[in-house]
Formats: sequence, structure tokens, C-alpha cells
Amino acid sequence: MCGIVGVITRHSSFDVKLENAIKKLAHRGPDDRGMWSEPHINLAHTRLSILDLSPLGHQPMSYQNERYWITFNGEVYNYLELREELLSLGHQFVSKSDTEVLLAAYAEWGVSCLEKLRGMYGFGIWDRETKKLFIARDRTGEKPLYYWHDENGFYFASELKSLLTLLPETPKLDPVAIDLYVHYQYVPEPLTPLVGVVKLPAAHYLLLDLENWGNIEPQCYWNLEKIPPIEGDPVTLIRQELDRSIELTLRSDVPIAIALSGGLDSGAIAALAAPKYKDTLRAFSIGYPGRPEFDERDQAEQMAEYLGLPFESIELTVEDLVNFFPSLIAASDDPVADSAAYGHYSVMKLAASRGVKVMLTGIGGDELFWGYNRIVNATNLTEQKNQFWQSSPLNQKVWQTLGAFTDTPIAKKLNSPKVPGSIRTALKNLAEQHKYVYRDPQRAIFYDLWPGFANAMWYSDKLYTDATAAQIPAGNPYRLFEFDLASCEDIPVKITQLLFDTWLASNCLALGDRLSMICSVETRLPLLDYKLIETVIGLRKTQGDHNLGHKFWLKSVLKGIVPDEVLTRKKRGFTTPMDEWMKAIIIAYMDNLKNGYLVELKVLNRDFVVKLLEEAQKQSKHLFILYKLVLLETWYREVVVKKEEEVLVPA
Repeated sequence: MCGIVGVITRHSSFDVKLENAIKKLAHRGPDDRGMWSEPHINLAHTRLSILDLSPLGHQPMSYQNERYWITFNGEVYNYLELREELLSLGHQFVSKSDTEVLLAAYAEWGVSCLEKLRGMYGFGIWDRETKKLFIARDRTGEKPLYYWHDENGFYFASELKSLLTLLPETPKLDPVAIDLYVHYQYVPEPLTPLVGVVKLPAAHYLLLDLENWGNIEPQCYWNLEKIPPIEGDPVTLIRQELDRSIELTLRSDVPIAIALSGGLDSGAIAALAAPKYKDTLRAFSIGYPGRPEFDERDQAEQMAEYLGLPFESIELTVEDLVNFFPSLIAASDDPVADSAAYGHYSVMKLAASRGVKVMLTGIGGDELFWGYNRIVNATNLTEQKNQFWQSSPLNQKVWQTLGAFTDTPIAKKLNSPKVPGSIRTALKNLAEQHKYVYRDPQRAIFYDLWPGFANAMWYSDKLYTDATAAQIPAGNPYRLFEFDLASCEDIPVKITQLLFDTWLASNCLALGDRLSMICSVETRLPLLDYKLIETVIGLRKTQGDHNLGHKFWLKSVLKGIVPDEVLTRKKRGFTTPMDEWMKAIIIAYMDNLKNGYLVELKVLNRDFVVKLLEEAQKQSKHLFILYKLVLLETWYREVVVKKEEEVLVPA
């Protein structure tokens, strides 16, 4: 796990200074750093040594008489198997690192090497012979990769803070991206909050030819919808791939530990990893003093004791969060209004203080195995919607008329305790169908059911200045899940893909990477191994599992492996006392919002923001939208305005 920077320039005389960019990535690679350049190309790297701790793993690294040069962030877990295959093809190696294996794989197979990689990665490879730059990102987006370009050059880096130091001027805020953030609590990739700054999407690569710049258009190399269907027993097949995934993610030359909550996903990984790990797997967790409804330390410790794992936890308080908030947002790199951020950072900080460099986590289990009820509901509603719009025009007209009735005063009077429950239930179901199914045939039901999304529609009508609002197209937040339902072959898989493309990549994985790497800790996610994903999705295409119950297949695999109470326990994960935290942060930083950059740059309507703040203080209203705005203001101050300052690595 490392930090990478690269610049390709069309003019060899173009002056590039990478020192500041590398300083911004010091936390991602405290063990070593390096730079390499020649006319047109500049590569830099900071190293967190995990595999092959010797100087032979130094980067940027070259291969084949220095024809190929690489700067690489991540891990290729199956590097030993690929190394053997490449040796049989005549390749030779001087190190034991996965980086050299990746270089040889590209030399042998070109872009097709991506099909063979089992791991997490963001990298750039320069071919000195063809004058081509190849950058790529792993299938689910565990590792970040930002880029920006103009007519003179192409710039890429692991983090936004690093990239901004290279640009000729600070990009402006993008109103479209800001509006998406207000609705989603993050900016969905490939967008960022800044105009022209792009995230290379997960499962994409880009091949840039110095001699023929042309259009810079990333290419997709993997997609859930293209995974072939699989027949077979889900328990047997999923267990097989889960075991293999955990074996691969335990490959390391430094100690490994696990972030353990009281939930199923981290418990499953701990139970399967502990017997396979060559040393003693340690477990770390978090808790909230005086808030037992959120505190899972007891369950996590019981699981650790059941498995014989050393266990340690840290307590989080609202006072600590408020004081640390600006540094937390700076470390996040992207604005992501997820209350789990501080907990994730804190458990990584604790592990780092104990000499741990690699942490296993359960991220991805909810997204792969139907861990969210609202996603199951969205899938079912979208299937109903698809069936409705393929029915006869007469049927559509009848049900649309009945649905419209639920908006009438008469229907609202029927929502009374005096009316039989069966009638009220029927009207409620009809109103739901009217709201989601009987309209917008080109739109899936997806984020409509997520907390905060629908409310944001009301706020966004008044939130922006006229100048900003004029740049935001109508229906902007919905465009991410608009597609032709009739041509969709498998709606449950399509909804899973949407979840991977949005929430998983831009919220969970973005925070997971930045807030572990600010502590110089690498996170590994066994539940997002692509072979495991392909097995689950392939089975889903033939057997369907979204209506079998919460994480039915995963629970079936784990029977007899984890205690029964873990299988039946209500989902919580690293949950937080969110309302208390949000209110405290809003009070502490509201002056920054009222008189800050978002107001000065005429993005936000100050009068409306002040009104929301006043009402929030009186009645505890509008907490989530105000929290998102305070966080966005803090992000702009800490990441964009302070781009020339030294990055703060939390103690």
C-alpha cells in the first residue's frame, strides 16, 4: 500500500515539481520514497512496505532493461501464482515483490493483464518504447486514482490533496457535483467536487498515447452484468471462494489484525482467518461510553474470546470528535458525510499504535449479500415497475388513475383509525406504487428509499444561489439510476451494480482507504475479492437470493463456524450516536458555514442557511443537511484552500 503520483507532458521542456505532491502522500508511504523522470514523464512514489521489505521493492520500479516503469499502490494477492506462470514463459525476477510481477504481467499480456489480477490497485505504467501511459484501478475501487488534464499535460495521484499541488490553478467547485453530494452524502465517481478533476472509475483503465493525445476516455474491463450465470450449491461454492479469498489476503510480511464489530461480516472473516494465519490474529474495536445502544464492544470481545484472539478497544467521545473534526475531514480527502468515519479512523489509529500495518475489515458484505433492507425493497419495486410498464396501455391507465386517487382529499380522509385496517393498508400500498412504480419508466427505484435523499430534494430548491442553481440540470440526482428497464436482463444484478458504483465505491471504500492510510495502515477486504463476487453474482443470475432473507447465503455458509447468536443478531456494524455528534459539530462550526467559502463563492444561499441554523438550534431540525454543509465547508478549507500547507498526519 502506497502513494503514487505521475505527470506526462506533451512538451519535454515543461517544468514539473513533484516534491509537494509527494509530501502530501507521506502518510501513505512512510517507509520509502522515490522519483524518476525523463523528458515527457515524471513518476513518484511513497512506500508502505508490506511484501518484500527489502530495498528491491523500491519504486518507481523498472523492468525489461528499463523499458517499463511503474508507480503502484495496492496489492496483487495472487502474485505468487502469476510469478510462476510468468517464469514458465521465460520472465526473470530480481525481487520478491508483487510490483515486479505486475510489470512482467503487463510486458507479457498488455492491458489484458488486468483480467489476471486478484487484488486491489491503482497504478501507472510508462512504456518508454511506445510512449504510452497505462493507468488502471481495481474492480471495486478499493484503491483511489484521481486525474486532471489540459492541452499541456496529464496528471494523476492517489489523493486529491496531492494532485492539487501539481495543477496550474485551483479548479472551481462543480455545482452538479455539489448537488449530488447534498443528495447522496458523497460525490459519486467519476466526479469530484472540483471541475475537471476526475476519479478513474472502479474497473476502468486508461491508455494514453503521447503521440496521439486524442480523447481521454476510460475503458471498462469488468462489470457485474457481464458475469456468466452459475449453477450449483451456493453454500459449497461461496465457502470455497471465501476460503480462498481469505488465504490470499493473509499474505503479508508484516503483522495482520482485524477490525471487529459485533456483526456478521467481520465475525465471519475473523472466524475463517484465525485458523489460517501463521501468527496470532489480533482484534480491535471501538465503543461509546454511556451509550450502550451503540456500543458493540461486548459482542466483539465475546467473538474474539470465542476465537482465542487478543482483543483491544478504544472509546470515542463527542468532545474528541468535535476537536478533531477538521483534521478528520482533511484526512478523508473527499467530502463524505458518513458518521462512521471517526470510528473507522479511530480503530485504525489504535491498531497503528500497536505496530499493525495491515487490517482486515468486513466492508463489502452488506453490498454483496443484501445487507440493506432498503436495497431489497428497491429491487422488488423496480421489478414491479418493469412488469407494470410492459403491461397493456389499458392496464397502465387503470392503475395510474387509481394511484392518482391516493393524492386526493378523499383518500387522505380514509387514512383514519375509524377506517378498517385492510382498506388503509391497501391505500398505503397503492400510494407507494403510485409514487414509485406508475411513473418514470426509464428510472429504477434506488436511492429514492435512502434516508436523506428525498428530503434533500426539498432543501436543494432553496439551498443554492440563483447562479449556482442555473447550472444544475433538472432531475440531476436521479440521473445515476436512469436506464431502459425493459432492456435490463437482470434487475437484482443491475441494482447490485448501481450499489457498487455509488455507495460502495464513493462512500465506503473511499473512507476506508483514506482513514486507514492516514494512519499508515493498509485495509484488506476479503468480501470484495472478485472471484467471490463473480461466484455470488453468477449464482444470483440462476437462483435469485434477494427475497430469501437478510444475507441468507452468507449465513448459510457460516452455520457452525460462528456462534448462532451472531447469525441472528440485528445488524449494527460500527454505528454511532449520529444525532448527538451532528448537533455538536454544527454548533461548533456553524460560524464557518454562515461566513465561509461556500457563501463567499456564491454557492449557497446564505439567508436560507442561516434560517436552517436558527431552526436547528431551537428544535433540533435539519441536522443531516446542515451536517453535510458544515462538512463540505470544512473540506473546502482543509483540502482546497490549504493545499500548499503540510498535510496533518493525526497523532
